[in-house]
Amino acid sequence: MKNKVLFTVTNLDIIPKLKGLNIEKFVYPLSFFCVGIPHTFTIDQITEENAYLFINRILNTKDMDKLAEILHHLPHNIKGIIFDDVGLIEVCKDLKLEKILYLSHFNTNYESINYYFDYVDDVIVSTDITEEEIDKIISKTTKKISLFVFGLVPSLYSRRTLLTSYAKHYDIKTKETKNLHINDKKFIGIENEFGMMMYHYPYYNGLRLLKKDVHYFFYYPILLDDDKVLEVAQNKFDIVENDEGFLDTKTIYKVKNN
Repeated sequence: MKNKVLFTVTNLDIIPKLKGLNIEKFVYPLSFFCVGIPHTFTIDQITEENAYLFINRILNTKDMDKLAEILHHLPHNIKGIIFDDVGLIEVCKDLKLEKILYLSHFNTNYESINYYFDYVDDVIVSTDITEEEIDKIISKTTKKISLFVFGLVPSLYSRRTLLTSYAKHYDIKTKETKNLHINDKKFIGIENEFGMMMYHYPYYNGLRLLKKDVHYFFYYPILLDDDKVLEVAQNKFDIVENDEGFLDTKTIYKVKNN
């Protein structure tokens, strides 16, 4: 299974330990092109083989051009890119990179995924669907899909700096990371100059999906200290609060007749 793991880097210093755990493919959130991620990395800092870039910002034309310039001059150790701005499909179409589309709350059915497979190499399926629905997708897609196995799942993304606005409104100290809640539902908000990402809490636990015949398993252990990241790399998810999301809970309901 080791060649199937895509593991998000949270600290360069623990990469040797991750490699000792047979992790071979590393995902680097790219500086300037990410939001809601505490630690990002420049191209110069990415030196490992089998490196993948992670980009989760929705980009304007100016920033898209800036990224295109970077992507067309990448070192050979960078093998792929994970992104959710579909405008990057056009930017990347002639590049010899593995193109992986991750649309947090889309890619929920095999028809749309097969459409995207005409333009990308891989798709990370949404965590908003049941295991039964995942199995159906696996059986009907034209290429192997990938699965989100562990991490914080985005609930909201805004290009506005919402935590800063909140702090100004209530005349309190601004925090880049803040625990939030709506009634009994917990969230974590993370802000930088490009906006705010609000993640569902607790961490998503897709451990039971590791038996599936898919392309990659994606790990996204942000906001964890190094010791816990290493535990996650060994599939020990009980070291943090977690749940199985919608794996057993359908989110589509038939409206009752009046």
